[in-house]
Amino acid sequence: MNDESRPDPDELLSRIAAEEKESQQESKRGKLKIFFGACAGVGKTYAMLSAGKQALAENIDVMIGLVETHGREETKKLVEGLPILPNREVQYRGTLIKEFDIDAALLRKPQLILLDELAHSNAPGSRHPKRWQDVEELLDAGISVYTTINVQHLESLNDVVARITGVWVKETVPDALFDKADEISLVDIPSEELLKRLKEGKVYIAPEAKKRAAQNFFKKSNLIALRELALRRTAERVDALMDMYKTKDGGAHGWSGAERIMVCIGPDALSVKLVRVAKRMSGGLKAHWAAIYIENERHYRLNKEGQEAVERTLRLAERMGGTPHIIQGHQKAADEILTYARENGITKIIVGKTPRPRWQEILWGTLADQLIRGSADIDVYIVTGDSEERKTLTSPFWKTKSPWQHYLYAGLMTVFCTLLLFPAAPHVETVNLVLGYLIGIVSIALRYGRWPSLLTTVTSAFALNFFFMNPKYSLKLSDDQHLVTIIVLMITGMIIGSQTAHLRLQAISARKREKNTSTLFAMTRELTASRGKITLAQIAAQHMSDVLDSDIFLWLPDNKGLLQTVVAETETEARSIDPVREESVANWTFTHSQNAGLGTDTLPSAKALYVPMISSGGVVGVIGAMPHEQSPQGFATDKVEILEALANITASALERANAAELVEQTMIEAESEKLRNILLSSVSHDLRTPLAAITGAASTLLLEGGKITEEYRKELLRSIHEEGARLARMVTNLLDVSSLESGSVKLNRELYFIEELIGSALMRVDPKLGKHKVVTNIEHGLPLLRMDGLLIEQVLINLLENAAEYTPSGTTITITAQTVKPDVHVIVSDDGPGIPAGEEERIFDKFYAGDIKKDTRGGEPKGGGLGLAICRGIIHAHGGKIWGQNTQPKGAAFTFTLPIRTQEAE
Repeated sequence: MNDESRPDPDELLSRIAAEEKESQQESKRGKLKIFFGACAGVGKTYAMLSAGKQALAENIDVMIGLVETHGREETKKLVEGLPILPNREVQYRGTLIKEFDIDAALLRKPQLILLDELAHSNAPGSRHPKRWQDVEELLDAGISVYTTINVQHLESLNDVVARITGVWVKETVPDALFDKADEISLVDIPSEELLKRLKEGKVYIAPEAKKRAAQNFFKKSNLIALRELALRRTAERVDALMDMYKTKDGGAHGWSGAERIMVCIGPDALSVKLVRVAKRMSGGLKAHWAAIYIENERHYRLNKEGQEAVERTLRLAERMGGTPHIIQGHQKAADEILTYARENGITKIIVGKTPRPRWQEILWGTLADQLIRGSADIDVYIVTGDSEERKTLTSPFWKTKSPWQHYLYAGLMTVFCTLLLFPAAPHVETVNLVLGYLIGIVSIALRYGRWPSLLTTVTSAFALNFFFMNPKYSLKLSDDQHLVTIIVLMITGMIIGSQTAHLRLQAISARKREKNTSTLFAMTRELTASRGKITLAQIAAQHMSDVLDSDIFLWLPDNKGLLQTVVAETETEARSIDPVREESVANWTFTHSQNAGLGTDTLPSAKALYVPMISSGGVVGVIGAMPHEQSPQGFATDKVEILEALANITASALERANAAELVEQTMIEAESEKLRNILLSSVSHDLRTPLAAITGAASTLLLEGGKITEEYRKELLRSIHEEGARLARMVTNLLDVSSLESGSVKLNRELYFIEELIGSALMRVDPKLGKHKVVTNIEHGLPLLRMDGLLIEQVLINLLENAAEYTPSGTTITITAQTVKPDVHVIVSDDGPGIPAGEEERIFDKFYAGDIKKDTRGGEPKGGGLGLAICRGIIHAHGGKIWGQNTQPKGAAFTFTLPIRTQEAE
């Protein structure tokens, strides 16, 4: 076999994995079938209902979501027999509107829903502004959909249809949804038959509607052109499917990696046309495409409508499958465009050109001409537009954003410069005075922008002529050189002022980028150094609130997966919001992993923009951003990008916190399992010894009771009694440790002298201390302490018993009590072997079984490894400390403290 024809194993594995992933997604997602026609009346709804009845006959759960019969009798007959989902009634401007009820559909969840008019706009207040968005949510929920659409409603063909028919259609559907449909069924009839149906009243019932349609839209030439568009678009869809199957079969790739298209947009109406052209070209070439906007000095002179137009165009490009980009312009627009194109491998540039006076083209040139001159191997496509499309929404200079105070300061700067130049005028040439005014012009341009600096330029020229040129205090000129000086001043001032203003705008843009970058860096640094989901959420909310000038809400799922508000970073206490509605938007965002709310196509009536925090493991929460100044357009594109970037950083931090909690929980569970094993091992071992002794003594008494001596019988009974007491003590210790760790022990605090408790403890353990010498060293005048006497006595007993068990007979045990403010220290020390090195902390653990646990007789200790654990729990409950350490030259000392302040605590 030829090596060149042998498929690449890695590529095959990647393709198999991709196909498996795709099949899994397809199995969960519903199927979409679109009945596509050239215009109304071709029979799309009829064909959809017929297909629905056929599916019903095949025992498929079918329901009509919403069907527009338009009074057609044959359509009404097909509706009969099909289950109908009740419509949702909405009051709008005094009119009752019936809309598709998406919530009822999701609750009912049939296998197939018939939903007419895909491009329909929903009534205000609906979850989605467009019906095609309802369809997408149904598909994501696993519900299949049959729907209808006309060719004029496809976004990329909207302007083409308008050029053919003269009618602009406002309701459009993204081509991406059309291209993702599982099946396209073209419903087509000849133009003559359609015109006949129109005359017979089978398209529009009302006579006025028939007449209007025939005059404006239903012309034979229009219908032929629309049929051609529908057939061509369907053919493109078939070609795309063929390429996709060729790719799966190892043939030619369906998506060319060589062609990359870029369209240049601006604030004019022509930009929308350019985006549609780019979409159609990319579909034909099967190429990736991007829409770019240069944010340069001109951007800051746009009025509000102009900036919103740019936002709409960028969102249109994104909705049609393109990638929008905003580029900060530091040089000419053509240079920025060509630089971006070369850096990103762009092969084709689409740019607009509209008619303009010839002298303007000669004087300033056009963007298209500049791109052609510098494009080299990049193809430039020019799309022409009319004069109306060329109009940009730029504020004229008399309506600039500069307030009147800036112009006042510009005039005062001229006065200030004139006063400063008066003393120097007799000593320098008049032409040199120009430099002083230029300094003022640059200062105003740097501070307040271009137009105030232009005012300073003009007033400076008049001031120079009036005050410093002969004849003085007159606007007349006695020398032609003075005229040249004034002209040079004005030209130089305009150029310097314009360039300085340009630098000022660049500085503003740089500060804006620097602020965003520093915010990202500071937030990342703080998130990295912090732990705990609540703390991380608070840090993220604070930074987002600062950079977006918004109120921030963070929603995280609880243990049951339900969203809960964990952070609300707000500057205003009362905002007119509907908490139930906002929570529903947050839940939708969390479920669908998509932006929703303000400025989006999903639930746009919400007061905030909701962005999912997506990590490698899925959605970990939702961020809600509510701007302090509400606008229907929501946040600008660059603000949305920043919010999404911050959301991704926060998601990574939260994922890290979740992983840390999981690791911690795993460690706790492992430690618990270890403790359980130790408990079973220790308890079973410690219980076995006394039980064996009890069982052995009892069996001897039962079997040999008549043969043993009275003394031996008493010894056996004594053994049973001692081992039973040992068992009782072990069970008591276990219960005490459990109570102390759970915090259920309530201290019975009363006033005690510590020396009294020491004496009582010595009396109780006297039998065990009989072979040891006991020395007490108690400071005179120790204060009364408020404590639980029985528990502290138990601590002393445990420490004394440990000392007796783990030290040889004849050694000395010393008890010391002294004041070391603010506590009283009690020390139990011995002359035994001491504590093994490095075990000073571990000996207080439950069931600790180190070398120290061997008693003086070489046997096992009788406390079960719980004595010191009980001591630590009791002392900590009193607010004190306990520790053990070795003494010199030998022995060990156990010290615990009791706060003197407990004497006054109640």
